[in-house]
Amino acid sequence: SIKAAARRRKRRRLAEDVLLLPLTLLLMFLEHVIWDGTKYMLDQLSRLRAVAVLREWLQTLPPLAVVFLFLVPEAFDHLSGLWATVLLLRDQVMTAVLVAVFIKGFAALIAIWIYQTCEPVLMSVPWFARLHDRVIEWAQWVNNRTAPLRHRARGWFRGGRMGRRLTVWRTRLAGRFGIHRS
Repeated sequence: SIKAAARRRKRRRLAEDVLLLPLTLLLMFLEHVIWDGTKYMLDQLSRLRAVAVLREWLQTLPPLAVVFLFLVPEAFDHLSGLWATVLLLRDQVMTAVLVAVFIKGFAALIAIWIYQTCEPVLMSVPWFARLHDRVIEWAQWVNNRTAPLRHRARGWFRGGRMGRRLTVWRTRLAGRFGIHRS
């Protein structure tokens, strides 16, 4: 019947959304916590004269050299994430945390700095720009696909005890790092 088919589609859609939700939450975390926090930190570091000189030098390099310099820390970022995962699976939690924080964190910081510093140069390489656009499109598709589920989840957090606890934690953390949102 038509109603049964509609219910099956709705259940299938909900199951797909539930499966995509962890990926979406990861993307949101990366975008709103890691990316924004890293951008803030890098903005502060870029005020140092040595970093400004390095940035100016990097911007004079040929586009393929910049892509290579971007891909090296990007590869270290992903490989160290894999390494940390393997360590975690072997119950070496402290080592996994150290690898994730220091190696993966530093590699991500360098990759993001190169990206922010040389985005126009990176985008001038056609294959890199196409790949970049595909990744952005994919992330937007996942976010759009799971929007109703994320909206409901936000409602759970906003009105409840968990939401209040997260707000307090976020405010304390921002205050500790001198980040004040307007």
